Amino acid sequence: MYELKNHTETVVRQALQDYLKRKPLSCGCERCQADIMAMALNRLPARYFVSLKGEIITQWESQALPDQARVMAEVVRACQQVDASPSHE
Repeated sequence: MYELKNHTETVVRQALQDYLKRKPLSCGCERCQADIMAMALNRLPARYFVSLKGEIITQWESQALPDQARVMAEVVRACQQVDASPSHE
């Protein structure tokens, strides 16, 4: 059976980790991070792959600067929303 993977999820997770190193949130718990991931991913196009070849092509295509800037913009937006109103409080 083939495993379907979303490259955008990997990119958003890395962007979130990079952002949190520079600007920690008032709450960085697992729930808040999951909420941020969900919010950002819902605003970005999915990029699915099932093979190594597909993964390499998807990674190469996603290296375009506008894609990286858009991912970070959505992560920052989601961080600000969750930081202002965490769902667990």
